[in-house]
Amino acid sequence: MRRVTGGWVSTGQPWVYDQVRYERIAAARLAEQQSMIDYERTTGCRMEFLQRALDDDTAVPCGRCDNCTAAWYPSDVAVAAASAAAASLDRVGVELEPRAQWPTGVASLGVDVRGNIPVGERLAAGRALARLTDLGWGGALRDTFAVQTADAPASAAMTSACVRVLADWNWDERPAAVLSMPSRRHPLLVASVARALSEAGRLPWLGSLDLVGGGPDGSSGGNSAYRLAAVWNRFAVGPELAASLAPFAGKPVLLIDDLADSRWTLTVAGRLLRRAGTSAVLPFALALRS
Repeated sequence: MRRVTGGWVSTGQPWVYDQVRYERIAAARLAEQQSMIDYERTTGCRMEFLQRALDDDTAVPCGRCDNCTAAWYPSDVAVAAASAAAASLDRVGVELEPRAQWPTGVASLGVDVRGNIPVGERLAAGRALARLTDLGWGGALRDTFAVQTADAPASAAMTSACVRVLADWNWDERPAAVLSMPSRRHPLLVASVARALSEAGRLPWLGSLDLVGGGPDGSSGGNSAYRLAAVWNRFAVGPELAASLAPFAGKPVLLIDDLADSRWTLTVAGRLLRRAGTSAVLPFALALRS
């Protein structure tokens, strides 16, 4: 082919796959990769290795690389540094900011809301145990939410860490009861955390919201409007929960979920609970994806 103004034209010359050349290039790339591995594994002088790889006949041991000399760096760790690192890895609690505005364009998807979320229907500021990207608890949570990990109750260490988050939470008013989100993927996990926090705080666990129409489909794609539409009208305060909530009208509640991503699930659930009479909904999630 030959490029001309406005496109390409055929030259009439046949094309033949140059197998010999491409096999030679592939072999060279494999040899380069093996050379890098050999450099990493060599017990001889690293500088001499590099010189010989570059066909330098004058290559001799340098006397300065890690293989030519004894370790010159300290191998012990100061107690204070180790303690500081352990404390940093064991840090718990990140803020979960509430949504304040409905996404633009969501009305075109059948959700008749717009502008600011009314103050009386908003979530309060919440907390999560950790971000999925964090060190420390982030690693344990990534394992927990891995696709291949089966649903199971939270470990004693994880529930203890969640209790620590609540202990450090400077809420305006202590919650009067605990509720949980209905999770299809991690029902055992969510229930175990809800029970643990209920027992630790000596608060009644009122159960969970109901799923409507099977609940959300679990998809996480699309912009904010599509994400809200995917969870809108998918939850309800059922008769049993409504009866349990009645004695706590005008009081704040703690709402437990497994994973906070777009936060629209918690926002919709919080709106339902505010409309059901609670004075505030304090969301708590095990993990925050951000």
